[in-house]
Amino acid sequence: MEQELPVGVKMLNLFLRIMVGCLVLVLAAVPVMLILDKIGLFE
Repeated sequence: MEQELPVGVKMLNLFLRIMVGCLVLVLAAVPVMLILDKIGLFE
């Protein structure tokens, strides 16, 4: 099953991977920001 993927599929795959990474970062940042806010790091 070693088949060469078209360039468009590779681009889409990379794009989706980046989007998922950004989504994970945003979702992880929300509770961190809430915790820091409770601690009182932000005025």
